[in-house]
Amino acid sequence: MLCIVGMKKFDTRLILKNSVESIKKLLCDAFNVEHLEIIDESAFHAQHTAMRNNSETLTHICVRIGAPELLGLSRVSQHLKIYGALQPAIDHGLHAIKIEVI
Repeated sequence: MLCIVGMKKFDTRLILKNSVESIKKLLCDAFNVEHLEIIDESAFHAQHTAMRNNSETLTHICVRIGAPELLGLSRVSQHLKIYGALQPAIDHGLHAIKIEVI
């Protein structure tokens, strides 16, 4: 399990910057995560016009997640739950999420 454990205070600046740590925190707070991989793919899109002035935040990620709450749900339901958990990051510039539920 790759969750941040035992953190009493969470620095909200991490959400504003959409760091890998903030994404982990959001997902670990929403689900009983058994496995979590977050891959930052933002650099692959750096040449896009919208990304040129956005180098300090994650904009594109790949999430591989294992959580019991997601098992047995349709792919659409799984993605809706994950997007719901990541809404604060989406509100701050995250706009492309590849999801694999394992």
